[in-house]
Amino acid sequence: MDIPLLYWCSAILIIPLTLFFLQCKRKKASALPLQPPPGPTAWHILANLFQLAKRPHEYLYELSLKYGPLMSFRLGMKRIVVVSSPAMAREVLKTHDHIFVGRTVVETAKVFSHHKSSLLWGEYGPHWRFLRRIVTVELFSPQRLESQKNLRGDQVVHTVRQIFQSRGKAVNIEHLVFCNTMNVLGKMIFTTNLLDPDNPASVGLKDTMWKIVKLAGAPNLSDFYPLVRFVDPQGVSRQMAKHLKRLYDFMDLFIQDRISTKNIKRQQKDSYNDFLDVLLEARTEDFTLYDVKALISEVFLGATDSTTTTIEWVMAELIRNPQKMKRVQEELDDVAGLEPKVEGYDIDRLPYLDAVVKETFRLHPALPLLFPHTAERDCEIEGYMIHKDAQVFVNMWAIGRDHTIWKEPFEFMPERFLEEKNREIDYKGHNSELIPFGAGRRQCVGHPFGIRMVHLVLASFLHSFDWTLPIREQIDMRDEFGQMLKKVVQLTAVPKPRLPHHVY
Repeated sequence: MDIPLLYWCSAILIIPLTLFFLQCKRKKASALPLQPPPGPTAWHILANLFQLAKRPHEYLYELSLKYGPLMSFRLGMKRIVVVSSPAMAREVLKTHDHIFVGRTVVETAKVFSHHKSSLLWGEYGPHWRFLRRIVTVELFSPQRLESQKNLRGDQVVHTVRQIFQSRGKAVNIEHLVFCNTMNVLGKMIFTTNLLDPDNPASVGLKDTMWKIVKLAGAPNLSDFYPLVRFVDPQGVSRQMAKHLKRLYDFMDLFIQDRISTKNIKRQQKDSYNDFLDVLLEARTEDFTLYDVKALISEVFLGATDSTTTTIEWVMAELIRNPQKMKRVQEELDDVAGLEPKVEGYDIDRLPYLDAVVKETFRLHPALPLLFPHTAERDCEIEGYMIHKDAQVFVNMWAIGRDHTIWKEPFEFMPERFLEEKNREIDYKGHNSELIPFGAGRRQCVGHPFGIRMVHLVLASFLHSFDWTLPIREQIDMRDEFGQMLKKVVQLTAVPKPRLPHHVY
């Protein structure tokens, strides 16, 4: 995002006030027995504000090499604490999870009061627990996901057939996976497909959702300097309102259609209740139709972008490393044979594919900075004081590049997860070395769905096709920071069928 002149002018005007405030705070802190974690001075951060705004995960990683895995600094009026090691992540997300369960709501989440209906940004309490429970039990529980195994498998087979019908033409991996995931979720929530990959409107919806994710993760001056909040100097909230309205309107079409046919559906005693039915029946004064729309929109945003981003990074790395792709395919051949539908195979029977997914989570975390936790009260960690209301970021991008944990951390080496010392590391929140979905009370509720979709789509794509780049094209591995760490240039690849044509 380009930073307008008003952004810099606002920052320059606020610097003297900020420094005065920090000086007063420093005098008070000097009398305390415990000090905050070490870190750069306010001047240092302000001088590098542009770098922080563009690539904060990398900049914070560089700072951690100097100040350590637990560091702090002030950015505007906010105390920021950054965690860059598994041990410190464990302290925040597990040992002291009950203290760091809070959220400081960013300005973009306040658009249309979205945060009040949000699992991601909602205040920890009874209403938040209600939202989490209904999504966990009615949408992403193991029983629900197991019962919908064929639904996922059939949709992926349909996508594989679409790829086969391209007859060797290059396809956009991100777009195919996005539409596939949206349609799986559409069946789970609305009992209908939502998108056609060949329909230009599908591209428009994907772009809208990506812009929402990008804006939600962009450093926003208004979050750190309340005095300029009403100005919205970067225009972030205004842009968010435009794109979020489009998404809300899209979801509202399906919701209103369901409401209009509700009486007919009630007369069908054997009709299947999907997630939308569950939400509509759960409405109360505290859980309104607007909450239903906001919650569904958030589920789609969270599940589609993380799944799509991860799969695209996996495919990019395997195309760059054809021998590793061949090893995955040989493993799939042993397990699935000539069967194009691979849903139902235990991931334990595909250890190398699982290692490839783990390595991608490590090297290309969809969430380079986990969503910020907020201290509900003062807390001591490693002899340092984390003060109430401090925002705590876990830098997964930095943890994945910690040379004390990972050998050759900047290299794509799935084999590392087949070694004895790393074999038991999973990505479900148990091991702080690899927590792409977070951990503790605030762990992503959709991670069981995401894990299943990533393995299923990858297994299907790699078992059904060989993948290469179009002639005279090179792969671009640059990433772009947002709420998700996406590729700057979308991956386009050429599929070559591996199975007999009649099985497609």
